[in-house]
Amino acid sequence: MSLSTRMAAMPQACSASASPRTSTSRKGRFGGLMAGLLMLGTLAGCTTAATGGAYLLPQTTQTAAQRSVAADAPLLEVMPVQLASYLEGGSLVYQTDDITLVQASQNLWADDLQDMLTRQLLNQLKASPAQPLSQYRIADTSLSGLKGARLSVSLDRFIGRHDGQSVITGRWRLRGVDGSVLEEGDIQTLTPLTDDGYPALVNSLGEGWRVTGEQLAREIAKALPATADAS
Repeated sequence: MSLSTRMAAMPQACSASASPRTSTSRKGRFGGLMAGLLMLGTLAGCTTAATGGAYLLPQTTQTAAQRSVAADAPLLEVMPVQLASYLEGGSLVYQTDDITLVQASQNLWADDLQDMLTRQLLNQLKASPAQPLSQYRIADTSLSGLKGARLSVSLDRFIGRHDGQSVITGRWRLRGVDGSVLEEGDIQTLTPLTDDGYPALVNSLGEGWRVTGEQLAREIAKALPATADAS
């Protein structure tokens, strides 16, 4: 679905009772940052002006251009990052209290979120110097028919939160060539917002995903067989 189609399809709410809440017990800068974010979300649903935006995840500074791996090196296949269903609608999402999630009506991802997350994770794993990960060929599932280790990642949170932080939570699992589980674990990355509004949320989520990728690279490297054993 195109961005313009998604924007046209977004429901618009404009009533006092629909305004997001912030806890009066929250103090300090982070409470103010999220209050500004929630105000933007309210305004985006209550005006015909172009108050919304379309966002890409910021690019990481890492590059895998210099990486050279033997053609017969063992393969690590990275599955597409799986998202909780409420994250698949194209909207940025924020949490207004302990139980309430709000999908922004006019602040959207400019590209498919699953694709962006998967591409950035692939790039970070390819750029990692951790051994023996750096000696593996790393590819997405387009290399069908090849047999290798396999990494799967699922996210249940990729959101902003009322305390002024972005939240990334989920699970990861690494399987060997024979399908057995080599290692698995939880993902939990909290990153403070540094300013008001949706651009700050997107930057915070991007930084959180960069940190998550670095952590995953270290954990995977510890669990992968040495290249001599894996070939």
